[in-house]
Amino acid sequence: MTSPTPQSSPQPPDGGWGWMVVVGAFIVSGCTAGIFRSLGVFFLTFSRQFQASSAETAWITSILMSVTYFLSPVGTALASTIGFRPTVMLGGVLSAAGYIISGFATRMFHLYLGIGCLTGLGYALTLSPAMAIVGQYFTKRRALANSLTLLGSSVTSMSFPPLFQYLMDDYGLKGALLIIGGIMLNMVVAGALIRPLEAYSDRKVENGPKTAEKPGKNGMTNSDTVLETNTTKKWSAATMDFLKTFWAQMDFKVMKIPAVALFLTSMFIVSFCLIVPPLYIVPRAKYLQIEDYTAASLLSVISIADMVSRLAVGAVPDNSRFGRLDQFGLSLCLLGISNLLSPLAKTYPALVAYAIAHGVFYGAFIPISLTCLAELVGPKRLPSAIGILMSVQGFASLSGPPFAGWLFDETKSYDATFLQAGAGFLLAGLLPFLLRLRKKRPTDTSGSLTDMGDTEKAETGILLVPARETSV
Repeated sequence: MTSPTPQSSPQPPDGGWGWMVVVGAFIVSGCTAGIFRSLGVFFLTFSRQFQASSAETAWITSILMSVTYFLSPVGTALASTIGFRPTVMLGGVLSAAGYIISGFATRMFHLYLGIGCLTGLGYALTLSPAMAIVGQYFTKRRALANSLTLLGSSVTSMSFPPLFQYLMDDYGLKGALLIIGGIMLNMVVAGALIRPLEAYSDRKVENGPKTAEKPGKNGMTNSDTVLETNTTKKWSAATMDFLKTFWAQMDFKVMKIPAVALFLTSMFIVSFCLIVPPLYIVPRAKYLQIEDYTAASLLSVISIADMVSRLAVGAVPDNSRFGRLDQFGLSLCLLGISNLLSPLAKTYPALVAYAIAHGVFYGAFIPISLTCLAELVGPKRLPSAIGILMSVQGFASLSGPPFAGWLFDETKSYDATFLQAGAGFLLAGLLPFLLRLRKKRPTDTSGSLTDMGDTEKAETGILLVPARETSV
């Protein structure tokens, strides 16, 4: 039986067409994370147009974020089954459809289905596969490739908030959502740039144009082969391959490791509060009688500080006395303190100072979180742990923003929402320091390492290089 080269066999080109893949991933990052972080500009408009409370309006963002987190493992598994290119292109179409349909919404429930569910599904099918394919194309230059990819969300987060405010002023809410839907279609072009690594290798080794007609289960990893095969047997094999790939990403045994369970608890609290400050900072600024464009610029300030902080954290060397978990906890504690002090900011300069502090500490802990998880579970269990982490974050994200909106509805003040977020960040930052107390015990009896085996130290050492890549 003829089969293409296994996924581990093709050598990453470390350049070449890989840079075009980076361009595609850059566009995906900007159209997903960048636009998602800029939706706070629409908060008051949604609330007024549909006569909804703050809690009801917050469900739009919470559903979008939750669906994206919950279905990201599905997106990765689907990309591994039918190919990265068709998966990303399909996600781009679904993301655009969600915003376009929402432009014709007459009830808040329509926004839940359009932006929340449909666009959330599109984000899940584009973001995680795009990040994964970049890692397959690069080894020595992977850190540079990842930094350029993630730069997309930072660039769009700086530019989109004022743009969205301009679109609403000139074209209204419906016109703005239709234009955003058109922007989403750029991810279809980005998906077309993503060439499967197997196909890249096969073109350099083989000149035969009919490899797509060769049958075989292993051929399911080649997107062109699957798309050109229409038999029932092939689709059944693809479905089974998808289910096996998805289930392989969900090894729930890692939750039995006490250190991992504590870290997941911390991330649950973080995700409960994570989107609250970016979502409510623009409404709070307008509540303080700050002009619309000036209020929207606060999101750009957060994004600039976030980008600078991420680059700075990537340059911080490893320190045995103050490890990544300690950095993770400290940055969260500082993020919590800055939000607890945010009610003192009543003027635009004070809000800018808060936005800078929030962006710096936010950008400090986000890159370290995945590195900490890798150090706790090891490289073999990292894919499963990431899938579980996304599920935990999705569940927390579903309830956090509406709860903050309910606080505003009850107190008629945005101070309560930021105090709630600050308390959550501070509590989540204190939990990782409990792991430092566990390190004082003998390593042979550490409960967090019982499932890691004798190779834990070796695995952790291997992760030191990817850790720097992730932090960028």
